[in-house]
Amino acid sequence: MDRELTRAELDELLPLFALDALDGEERAQVERYVARDETARAEVQSLREAVALLPPTDLQAPASLWSTIEGSLGEPAEHRAPPLQLAAAGGSARRRRERRPVRMAAAMLAAAAIAAIAVLGIEVARQQDRIDDLAAEMHRDPMRQQALAARAAKDAHVIRLATARGGGNAEIVMLPDGTGYFMDHDLPALAEGSTYQLWAKVGDPATPRMVSLGVLGAHPGVVPFHLSAPVIMFEVTKEDVPGSTTPNESAVMRGQVT
Repeated sequence: MDRELTRAELDELLPLFALDALDGEERAQVERYVARDETARAEVQSLREAVALLPPTDLQAPASLWSTIEGSLGEPAEHRAPPLQLAAAGGSARRRRERRPVRMAAAMLAAAAIAAIAVLGIEVARQQDRIDDLAAEMHRDPMRQQALAARAAKDAHVIRLATARGGGNAEIVMLPDGTGYFMDHDLPALAEGSTYQLWAKVGDPATPRMVSLGVLGAHPGVVPFHLSAPVIMFEVTKEDVPGSTTPNESAVMRGQVT
């Protein structure tokens, strides 16, 4: 090349430069332009980031695409699109041919940018959905969030309750201040007129007593309670509504405090 490119021409070559598709004097002139011009440098960086988001080059195009192209090449001349008419001035036609690779590069980069926007938009939407789901869960069951936070405390004591036949289980989470939670059970729902009730055996092991920690209902969820006396054992019974002052002798499940 025996002349210096204009700024407009240098700008037009930036997409090809970003794709490493220039060589010789053109590449050298664009390199010097990018080195001295902050706007051009930012444009090349942006274009290269877009190129990085293009699909891998080893992806295979569908077979139908190639068959369509081959079929169109084999069509009679009268069915093909008319050839492009070149302008009489040879210089104008040559410039259009020179600009064709630039337009192709720009189209590739535009496609990459659109793909990047779509991917980022989907990911942002998914993140927002997860945040919304978490917020809804916390709003829907704040008591469970409190119980989970208590269970995660380093000084929490977890007591596991199980049926005599090992067919069911639940957890009691106790904190040193006496705060407790009945949670994570697999108790089946009861028929109308019946309820589960939570009990604790407290006091001196030689002369213990049973105290009620609350009526759990026919469909128990997470149930908080507070207990100040030393606990020996927890127990769940099935009682008639509205509950009992003394536990049913046949416990649904129990767990020893160790």
